[in-house]
Amino acid sequence: MEDVIRESQPVGAGSDLDAMISTNSDFVDFILPLKERLALYDRTSPPSNQPKNDATDPAKSVPQGFIDAMSVREEVFVKEQGVVLENELDFDDRRCFTWTAYASVPGHMQPVSTNALHPNRRQSTSTKLPIGTIRLVPPPNAALHHFDKHRHLDGTPYEGTVKPSFHNGKEPFIKLGRLAILKEFRGVGVSKLLVDSALTMAHDYPHVISDPPSAATKEELRDAVGDILDMGTEWTGLVLIHAQIGLQKFWSRWGFEVDEGMGIWDEEGIDHVGMWKRMDLKTKSKETAPYSYTEEPKRFRGSVS
Repeated sequence: MEDVIRESQPVGAGSDLDAMISTNSDFVDFILPLKERLALYDRTSPPSNQPKNDATDPAKSVPQGFIDAMSVREEVFVKEQGVVLENELDFDDRRCFTWTAYASVPGHMQPVSTNALHPNRRQSTSTKLPIGTIRLVPPPNAALHHFDKHRHLDGTPYEGTVKPSFHNGKEPFIKLGRLAILKEFRGVGVSKLLVDSALTMAHDYPHVISDPPSAATKEELRDAVGDILDMGTEWTGLVLIHAQIGLQKFWSRWGFEVDEGMGIWDEEGIDHVGMWKRMDLKTKSKETAPYSYTEEPKRFRGSVS
C-alpha cells in the first residue's frame, strides 16, 4: 500500500515523509496533496468513470486511494444527502491530505463499478471495500466563504460582516472536512479512526502542514477564497470544522466548540455551524492517539452488519 503515497506529490522533509508513509496499512490509506495531478479527475463524472485518469501512467495519475475516497463521498454526500456531483470535488482537494478507510468483505459484495465495468483500472483487491474518508486542508484558509441563508444561532438574520468568535482573522489554521462513512459501517468506530488519524498526523508533523503553497497555488487561492494569504502558513494548533447541524455533540468528543460568531449557514442545502479546537503541539498526542492502522475495527471482516 505504500505506493499509494509514494505516487503523490512529495511534501516536507524526506525522513518525516517516510515516517508518515509507514502509517499506511491494509485498512487506512494516506494520500498526500495531489496538486496538479488532480487535473486528470473529471468532477462532472462519478469516480467509477474517469477515463482520462485511467489512461495515464500510474506514476502520474490520481492514486486509487483518492478515487476510493471520492467513491465514498459520492455515495454519502451526492446520493444520500443530495449534493450536486459537480460540486463535490472542490479547489481544496488539490492541496489536502486524505485518508481512506477500508473493510474486508466477501468478493461478491464489491460494487460492480470496481470490478466488471473498468477492468483496466488500478483498483482495490476483490475483498477490500472503501468505507470511509476524511480530508485535512492546510493553511491558508478562510473561516467562512459566501454561503446562503446566513443567520445567528438564534435564527435571526445576519447583518453586516460575519466575525468568528474563536479566530482573530490572522492566525493560520487547518480545516478537517469531508468526513463520510458508508451507511452500513456507521457506529463501529470508523469515524473515530479517521478523525484521530488526521489530528495525530497534524500534531506530529506541524511543519509539513505548514509547507508554503507554490506561487501558482497562491494565485488559485486568491481567486477561490479571496486575499487570505496575509495569514501565512505557520500552523500553531488551531483547527476548524464546518459541522452539519446535529453533529455538534459528535465533534465535541475531540474538544471542538461551536463558534457563536460564525452563526448558521446553508452549505449545499445543509445547515452548518463552525467549530474550533486548539491542539497543544508541545505535548505528545495522547488525546488523539489513533487506533492502530493495522488493527481492523471490530465487526468489519466479512460483514456489513
